[in-house]
Amino acid sequence: MTKMHPLTRETLVIAQFRNPYDWLEAMRDRPHHSPNHLDVGWQQFLSTPWTMDRIGSDLNITSNDTECQHGFKFNQINSCAKAPLPRESYENIHMSRHQPFYELKQDGSGEPFESIIEMRAAKINNFLETKSYPHVADTWPVHYEYLLAKGTKAMLDRISDLTGVAYKCDPFPVQHRRKRELPQEYLDYVTKHVDWETEKLVGYHRRDSQEIDDQRLVPANALFMSKSDITWNVKS
Repeated sequence: MTKMHPLTRETLVIAQFRNPYDWLEAMRDRPHHSPNHLDVGWQQFLSTPWTMDRIGSDLNITSNDTECQHGFKFNQINSCAKAPLPRESYENIHMSRHQPFYELKQDGSGEPFESIIEMRAAKINNFLETKSYPHVADTWPVHYEYLLAKGTKAMLDRISDLTGVAYKCDPFPVQHRRKRELPQEYLDYVTKHVDWETEKLVGYHRRDSQEIDDQRLVPANALFMSKSDITWNVKS
């Protein structure tokens, strides 16, 4: 009988994250399915509750047990319907504004997150909880910045070594992306309001706003990476 590796019949979850400074600005720049946060400045985007008023067919729903888009219940998502208003109600559908998708707090309260920053912390914890799911062997946090700087081959090799399963895809090479220019006031606001204890769980730390430097890279701590690998331009 062939001895099977203990992970070959299990699931390995790879959870990719992006540092909060760039992720929040990227979300503001392209707020898909978030019409209440479309075409606004960063102050309004970061401080406005992560929700919108119920509209259209959602106004006729009276039960929290109503099945909504993507398997959510009424008190878990806004809107419940994928498209609560007819297409002709919109002059344009830029950023899929006609298909709102605001996740609400998953505690059954039906309350929205106070901001996208609060929602991010909840999502990080939710992703990490997958490690306790049945048939999940482990959950590895992976930095988006690492994959850009190093490509995906090292990650794929590590997964293959651990699971005994050869990958069949072509690894992505190193990618050089233009760095976003973020105003100092924005950096200070994010540094003040982000939940850094939660960010530490996936290897992110406060950025030294006085020393932003693409060449200043810190060791990564996701499980598949070695201590010599690099991730993103922050100092712990």
